[in-house]
Amino acid sequence: MSVRIDVVGDDEALEDLWEWLGAERELRGRLRWESPSAPAGTMGSGMEIAIQLSELGLSFVGTLVSSLGAWVSYRATQATAPTGSVTLTLPDGRQFELKHQDPAELARLTEVLSTHLHGDEHLHDGDDPAA
Repeated sequence: MSVRIDVVGDDEALEDLWEWLGAERELRGRLRWESPSAPAGTMGSGMEIAIQLSELGLSFVGTLVSSLGAWVSYRATQATAPTGSVTLTLPDGRQFELKHQDPAELARLTEVLSTHLHGDEHLHDGDDPAA
C-alpha cells in the first residue's frame, strides 16, 4: 500500500523533492522511484516518488506531510524554480494536491494518510476514546 508523489510536468522539481524528503531522518531509505502504469493508449507518465504506508508510523506520516508542505512553501519563494503543485495519489486512487502550505490542507492530508495507515482503528479529532 504505497502513496505516490509527483510534481506534475516538472522532473527537475521532482528530483529536488526527492532530495528534500530524503534529508528527513525519518524518511531516509523509505523512498523509491516508481513508474506509474500508463492509461490505455498512452506511453507512460515518467517517474514518481513512492513510499510504503505500511512502513510508516503515525509520527512518520506527520513528518512526510510537514516536509511536503515546507518544500512547497520553499519552492514558491524561488524565483528561478517555482513549481505548480505536488500531487499525492493514495492506494485507493484518490488524489490530493498541495499548492501551498495551508495548515487545514496539511491537517486533512495527515488525517487521510493516518486513516489509510491504521484503518478503522484511527480516532478522528473529537472522538472520545472511552466511548
